[in-house]
Amino acid sequence: MFTGNVMLNPGQELRGFTVYHPVKRETPLGRQVRDSEIEVGQIRAILAVASSEEKQRWRQLEHPITHKIIMQRRPGFSIVSGDVFKHNGRRFVHQALPYDVGDIGHWTIFYCEERTDI
Repeated sequence: MFTGNVMLNPGQELRGFTVYHPVKRETPLGRQVRDSEIEVGQIRAILAVASSEEKQRWRQLEHPITHKIIMQRRPGFSIVSGDVFKHNGRRFVHQALPYDVGDIGHWTIFYCEERTDI
């Protein structure tokens, strides 16, 4: 999957993530609740902790993040904000549109917040 000389730090090996799209329904009072999740697909990517500068920048945009999921190329399916990445019982909620570095499709970064309460 990775081509060329890619230097990874220890702990940054490729991990398998399953991507889910939450299905929402509306209660009789009009409140949106997550009812279930539909599996969209699977990706292999690097999980990295976001730097303090990135956390602060995204907090100012009112989209708090804790981690980045970085994959080579683009996924073969659509990932939108609110989708959930699952890996070994951990849940990462995607906060914004995927960031395609240089807009040439070599690397895609997903800015996510790890959630344990949902």
